[in-house]
Amino acid sequence: MTAENRRFLLPPIINRILTLLTEQGFAAYVVGGAVRDLLLGKIPGDFDVATSARPESVISILEPAGFTVVGELGQNFGVVVVHRDAQTVEIATFRGEAYGGDAHKPEQVWYCDDLEADLSRRDFTVNAMALDQSGNVYDYHGGRQDLQQKILRTVGDAPARYQEDALRMYRACRFVGQLGFDYVQRHGAGPAFGQPQTPYYLPQSYSFPVSRSAGLSLERVRTELDKLLLGKWAGKGLMLLLATGLAAGRCRVREQGTYREIDVLPELEHLAGLPQNQRFHCYDVWEHTLAAVDKSPRQLAIRWALLLHDVAKGLPGIRRLNKEGQPSDHGHEAESAVMAEVILSRLRYPAPFVQRVVWLVSRHMRFAPMLVTGERTLLRWLRSEAAGGNFKDSHEMTAAFEQLVAVFLADMGATHAGKNTELMAEGRALGTAVLELARSKMPVHTKDLAISGHDVLALLEDKSKIRDAMRYLLQRVQSTNLPNERSALEEAVRGWQKRH
Repeated sequence: MTAENRRFLLPPIINRILTLLTEQGFAAYVVGGAVRDLLLGKIPGDFDVATSARPESVISILEPAGFTVVGELGQNFGVVVVHRDAQTVEIATFRGEAYGGDAHKPEQVWYCDDLEADLSRRDFTVNAMALDQSGNVYDYHGGRQDLQQKILRTVGDAPARYQEDALRMYRACRFVGQLGFDYVQRHGAGPAFGQPQTPYYLPQSYSFPVSRSAGLSLERVRTELDKLLLGKWAGKGLMLLLATGLAAGRCRVREQGTYREIDVLPELEHLAGLPQNQRFHCYDVWEHTLAAVDKSPRQLAIRWALLLHDVAKGLPGIRRLNKEGQPSDHGHEAESAVMAEVILSRLRYPAPFVQRVVWLVSRHMRFAPMLVTGERTLLRWLRSEAAGGNFKDSHEMTAAFEQLVAVFLADMGATHAGKNTELMAEGRALGTAVLELARSKMPVHTKDLAISGHDVLALLEDKSKIRDAMRYLLQRVQSTNLPNERSALEEAVRGWQKRH
């Protein structure tokens, strides 16, 4: 335990809870990720409290003080959820746990009065610290030293902790991706993994009890995957996911009252070590994928698209050698899109999300030729997308192209081109041109026109021709030979009416 001299500023609601509990003679601390984040100089997303008070005591103390109890997670878990001033806090009684057959939930839970025992049940040392109101940090497992050394390790023996709760394996990858730390464990070390001298190289790999993950629910696994993908160092966490065999793990879904096992991400396994044409690429396919993910905005659709954008490379029918004898994967984007749809549907992402990611994957190669062909080809492409039925209006299409530009630039930046300032500037200029055209020159629906159907109706003598007139205007504007301006559209309607 080390005194911190009130270095940390706790939110008023947390201070109030700690004060109320300690005034009644109970021990109470901020615990878990909030302590880790405070020590790292970050603002915690939420604060959890651990206390020696039993749930009934927590309720009897906090309700008279104006807190609303919004949830009690049962005597098996000893967690009370309270709400006040638009804020929600979980307050957990010190407890111990014993695991059995379930892959995530403890078989037995019991209360204890000892902070050290409570912290010992937690997953990783950096999450197993407590903080009191006076700024004292309680660290029984070396979490502060691991924070300083940027190391992620389990509390106790890693294989045993993963056998207890299989979700910890995915959380390990997620925390590596969020914190950028190096994962270590005492037992189960394996050979090096990845390309030496790259940012993702692992001098040691580790063996996880992957078969244990089959008992985890898809929802929990998917949540961890999403948090991993949105991490600042997502590539590093994804490397651990693949190196430990966890990507090839399974989880389960419940259908009509029974459980069925499904794959997580085995489609990624063949990408590790898969060579590419060194004229263009500085990484193998897998580490190129990781670099592209890390270079992209932290938006889930973009990150998933980049994780899967080259997933078909190296497969039979896709991988060939060009005339120089270098690897070539012509057409991989189409097959990668097919595989992305299968993967994301299997993982039960919402259909609109799946459709957007599939669209991004299928189009990620479209920009590169246009660095040479320029705006004319660009206009033809935008026109086909606007008329293709993938988007309900120009706003949706523009948003999709903003994501596609991000995918293109991240993909490009993860090759030799990323070190070419002039070439990257050309890529960004192309992206800007695409978005400007999408916003200003390419309506998707008649409602995107600068004239309403009501106004066009007023110009027509034969009112039954309104749909034909609107369709005519849309096609003219999409062909870029008619500006999307009210006066020009009115004149076009008058001319069309004379001919019809």
